[in-house]
Amino acid sequence: MADRSKAEVVLRLFGVNLEQQGRGFYVPLEMLAIARGVYLAHQEDPEKFVGLLDNRAGTAYKRTSHDLARRIATKTRIVEGDEELGKAVELDSPETMETLHALFSSLLVEIPGRRSQPSWFGAHIYPFVGELIHYDAVERRVKQIDAKKSAKKRKVAVGTNAPSIERYLFRDGGSWAYKVLRTDPDPDRKEATRQGLRDLVQDSGTPLGNLAKALSAHDFDHDEEPVEGSDTGINLYEDLSPWPDLLREGARNIVTRIAMVPRAKRTESLMHWVPYCLARHQLHLARTKLGATNRESILVDFGNEATPLRRESQKNLAGFRNDIVHAINVQARVMIGEAAGDEVKKRRYGRFAKDGGTAVSSPRAFFSETLAAVGALNATAGRRHFTMKPPMLEALVSATVARDAEMEFDKFCTLLYEKYGLVVEDKVAAASPLAHEVDPSVLDHNGKAFQEKLAAIGLLTQYSDATSMVRGEPR
Repeated sequence: MADRSKAEVVLRLFGVNLEQQGRGFYVPLEMLAIARGVYLAHQEDPEKFVGLLDNRAGTAYKRTSHDLARRIATKTRIVEGDEELGKAVELDSPETMETLHALFSSLLVEIPGRRSQPSWFGAHIYPFVGELIHYDAVERRVKQIDAKKSAKKRKVAVGTNAPSIERYLFRDGGSWAYKVLRTDPDPDRKEATRQGLRDLVQDSGTPLGNLAKALSAHDFDHDEEPVEGSDTGINLYEDLSPWPDLLREGARNIVTRIAMVPRAKRTESLMHWVPYCLARHQLHLARTKLGATNRESILVDFGNEATPLRRESQKNLAGFRNDIVHAINVQARVMIGEAAGDEVKKRRYGRFAKDGGTAVSSPRAFFSETLAAVGALNATAGRRHFTMKPPMLEALVSATVARDAEMEFDKFCTLLYEKYGLVVEDKVAAASPLAHEVDPSVLDHNGKAFQEKLAAIGLLTQYSDATSMVRGEPR
């Protein structure tokens, strides 16, 4: 039997299993796959299956693997053979496969820090339209029992490695996010989010969407019937952290910009906002476990050179990574105490009561590598500090400023600190515990650099009377 002690400790502390393998963009990919699957199941049988973001029990969803498109994108051997492939792709000319490869390889989600080309099941397609959204999959040996269930699997020799739709890189972060949205206590906000999310996950009817749908009909593995999903083991800890509600608020603001922002841009913002919220939720719970009474302050560096602010931001990050490790240590000691006379459990949990080792490195890596993936850190490795790269900055502004609204720049900076603990300029820093760590002139320069970055991506307008206004979408 596998030792699940790490999952038990992490689940108790964070309410969801946070591991390095499920970091970054895998969180929103899983969330959107669940949302798309719920939508498809409900479309097929509205009486039997609950609708999108419905909070009733029994969330069933239909999974699409897109294993054919992903294998074409990575030039993986098609185990079904040319006869089966010819039913999906015109094989008279090699240009057809090359064109499809060029198209789908350009749509693969970039995973920062990856050192080699992934296998097809490690490559996921960016969900720009609803028809491109897909679930996780991996290669498994075809068994005799599988061949009895599927006509396509009967054409492949038993023992052959072939696509199998199942959770592999997804690690429940997306289930956490979907549960956050479906349990929104604000009915008006939830309905607005439902309408906006439906626009993202339903069929687009575009040429790209039609092509993706046509190829998915020839996937090696797919769900004949919707599967029953369960997030009962996931605890949102809303009484301990503000981040579930901040996720809801930001998601509503992002997905409801249907008239002003293209579908692809809304999807991209959601892809950045969701994992950012989960990483910040993890940090907040860790600090709460350690007895912190104030929300964490984060120095966000927008400069182009090394400054005292950057050094403090680096220390900021190192301290937070240590907080996550120490919180796991504390949680493990609590569970050792609860184990009473069970020496086996005490030994299992004892590995997580120590600062070093692989026992604590994976949950810690989820935090920093998730932030790096979405552009909230400057890099995936080396000397790292907090920043906001353009896609993450666009997501932050879109999540924070309501639709059709605009906000004066100084007020926006204040709001970033009050809601998220982000420190970007000198006026805000005066209210932060970090006020005495960095010279006000350095923070003033950082604030101006922040202003310039907002203007560069079209989210800030400077008027002749020196007023600067921030909008949630470009004019």
